[in-house]
Amino acid sequence: MPPSDRFKPIQKVVSQRERKAAAALGESLKQREAAQQRLTELQQYLAEYLERYARAARSGLPGSQVLEYQVFISKLESAIEQQRQVVKQSEQRCDSSKAQWRGRYSKSKAMDSAVDRMRVRERKEGERKEQAESDDRSQRRR
Repeated sequence: MPPSDRFKPIQKVVSQRERKAAAALGESLKQREAAQQRLTELQQYLAEYLERYARAARSGLPGSQVLEYQVFISKLESAIEQQRQVVKQSEQRCDSSKAQWRGRYSKSKAMDSAVDRMRVRERKEGERKEQAESDDRSQRRR
């Protein structure tokens, strides 16, 4: 068994780890996008609600409705702040996943390169052996 064949199981494990890290990165990117989308939706809803409040205030609002608007606006602002934290955390997870994938990718490519170099050496050694055997055969015929 050529030495390069002994590295196939290791190469397979390294490659699987890289693929798992890539999948985890993909999932964290989806989660980050969803968190950002939710934040955008909350911000848009707040803008729309503030516009409604301004229109209602211009036409005159009783004090109780003003208070209701203000309480709801405060809750929306709080939800937006919480969602900003969710986005920040998802970005950190994304960065961590990306770093882990890069490390796994580098190891996988290094392993592939090492095995490729081994195969090239094995092929060249095989060609040299064949040439030497061919030379021996031709010398014996003389």
